[in-house]
Amino acid sequence: MPIRSRLGKRVLEVLARWVGPLLVRLLGLTLRIEKSGVENIAKARELSGNLIYAFWHGRLLILTYVHRNEGNDVLVSTHQDGEYIARVLTGLGFGTVRGSSTRGGTGAVLKLTGAGAEKHDIGITPDGPHGPRERCQPGVIYVAKRNRMAVLPLAACHKSGLVLSSWDRFMIPLPFARCKVVYGEPVLYDSSMSEESIEAAARDLEKRIRAVTQEADNGCGRNAE
Repeated sequence: MPIRSRLGKRVLEVLARWVGPLLVRLLGLTLRIEKSGVENIAKARELSGNLIYAFWHGRLLILTYVHRNEGNDVLVSTHQDGEYIARVLTGLGFGTVRGSSTRGGTGAVLKLTGAGAEKHDIGITPDGPHGPRERCQPGVIYVAKRNRMAVLPLAACHKSGLVLSSWDRFMIPLPFARCKVVYGEPVLYDSSMSEESIEAAARDLEKRIRAVTQEADNGCGRNAE
């Protein structure tokens, strides 16, 4: 890699580590965030102690502010854009595990199993790292059943903001935007599930995340635009 390219990459990484978290915190202080279904977090803890938050990749930004400084581990892509995201998350008090939510992400599953054993909550975007958008990959089910952790569908939405043209339609709220965060009913998976059951569970979880996403959209008034 040319020296100029390496330098540019390094500058972006430093900005992501120090400036990114500051911008998220400053933006978050202005947001008008309403939550619903918060009691489902306690329900999930009754089922399994620590839990897995499952949400779409494009809805990540608001949630990084809402759950900052809780020590949760988040699954992040090994690609370069994932490196920038990982540095921002670290600055917001998250741990990061590099890998994929696809079935082939065996290394990530093993690392997340370690996080589960340490009683950390885990955040996974089941449609990451590169889609298809809002389609649940089975990796989250593998992690959940292996750790015996309840999965909590989660969604966030903003009324006014930007929606990027990226594969995930990444959402960035404007300052003082009205936001809605919705926590769905937790689900616990049998550790002896068959391959067919895992695929069915992934489709079911996809429906659950879509349902709370629709509720969040309705709650912040995006459908009225």
